[in-house]
Amino acid sequence: MERISVIVPVFHGRKYIDSMIAQIEKCAVMCCGGYSLELLFVNDDPDEPIGARASEKVEIKVIETDVNRGIHGARVRGLERCTGDYVLFLDQDDRIAREYFVSQLAHLGDADAAVCKLLHEGRQFYDMRMPFEQVITREFIISVRNPIISPGQVLIRKNKVPVVWKESRLRNNGADDWLLWLCMLGTDSVFACNPEILFEHVVEGGNESINVAHMIASEQEIYDVAIAADIFSSEEIEKLRKAIQSAAESHIRLLTKFQKMFFIYDDWMRLQEQGRYIHTYLKRIGVGSVAIYGDSYIGKRLCHSLRNNGVEVRYFIDRNASYLKEDIPVYPLREGLPSVDLILISLVESIKDITKELKMLTEEKICSIVELLAEIREED
Repeated sequence: MERISVIVPVFHGRKYIDSMIAQIEKCAVMCCGGYSLELLFVNDDPDEPIGARASEKVEIKVIETDVNRGIHGARVRGLERCTGDYVLFLDQDDRIAREYFVSQLAHLGDADAAVCKLLHEGRQFYDMRMPFEQVITREFIISVRNPIISPGQVLIRKNKVPVVWKESRLRNNGADDWLLWLCMLGTDSVFACNPEILFEHVVEGGNESINVAHMIASEQEIYDVAIAADIFSSEEIEKLRKAIQSAAESHIRLLTKFQKMFFIYDDWMRLQEQGRYIHTYLKRIGVGSVAIYGDSYIGKRLCHSLRNNGVEVRYFIDRNASYLKEDIPVYPLREGLPSVDLILISLVESIKDITKELKMLTEEKICSIVELLAEIREED
């Protein structure tokens, strides 16, 4: 019987262990005896032991530690102790569908790894900007960026995990998964695309992926490893250098975007502390129904706040409407949008361009969240 090893590094994460066991047990039920599962918790905090765990459906191994190795070192340590024919690396707070392994194995075929789609921050990650089967390619992963958000998307044949990845321990957490895909591609591994959404990536404040300094340093390390490993042509190494430089610039741009969002939230909360609310202001100026441009962080919070306080949110407008699911309609940017009293732009960038595009398609009143908060702030 074939065996699958699920390797989960744990760092200050004992609260996630029961949930992870329950998920893998559900997956084991779905297998119907076709393969066996083992779950390895690799503790990476010597000051917080996990303790023994047991399950009737899944074999569980707990690997304690006497030293912090970082997530790359913890994953490799689990790999050294696992007995599976296939390996799945999960983060402690990840979520997978109960049919994860059935589907991934069905799509793997003769390939060396199967990559599934996912939900990232509550929405589909692959969309018009990142077409799934166009970015899960050797060329894109080497030349553009890492399009695989998390190792949890990928079921790997254990014997295809390259030696260079296991032996090249990164000092900085964050990019060891990109290094893994590069090392696999550099040794001619083949990735199969699974179009099913089987995985949900949860982003919390402690995720290394949002630590910009660590990510930039970690990505520089993988470039150094790629050169030393001598598994790419000089042309591909130059493409990778440019991709890593571009990734650093992208991290900084994202940080700038989050900074703008912070000031929006701060302004919003400050007004509420003064008893000045968006829904109250909208009602006072005769706005009873709105559409929200941008089904993302601020847009979702706006929708929830307005609907809970008597302002009708009729629909979202989003360029990736076909990839989004809400309990109200989500329309692409197009002519013939349903009538509302106000279209409220929830994004913090490209506001002028968005406003211009909207004005070409509709005669509805348009206002950005930035402008709206300024109006409330300036109101007597």
